Amino acid sequence: MPEKTKKILLVEDDSAIIDIYAMMMKKAGFEVQIASLGQDVIKKVKSIESGEEAKPDIILLDLILPDMNGVEVLTQIKNSSATKDIIVFILTNQENAEKQMPEGIKPDKIIIKASLTPTQLIDVIKKQLG
Repeated sequence: MPEKTKKILLVEDDSAIIDIYAMMMKKAGFEVQIASLGQDVIKKVKSIESGEEAKPDIILLDLILPDMNGVEVLTQIKNSSATKDIIVFILTNQENAEKQMPEGIKPDKIIIKASLTPTQLIDVIKKQLG
């Protein structure tokens, strides 16, 4: 039986980054969903809670979103019993991202975008998803 395709939710508002990452992820055999607003992710959390939507295997979350801070989005994901186990990588160019995390709320990894090529990012994701 073929392994089911791993789902990635990419939360990013920079269309150039979305294009590159989404293309690389699809090439690597992942199913990619894109959200460019924090509110979209919050809505997804709600539909995962209600069982309308399957949860992604991993969420790549930018901290700077047009409508809200990625930290708030992370907090919502981690505070929901339906989504708290989803692996979340923070993708940011903010060196001090670690310090922005509220007490008790931790992403699985914080990745500085500029420090990894898209190919290296794919490798990190593959390792994490086993």
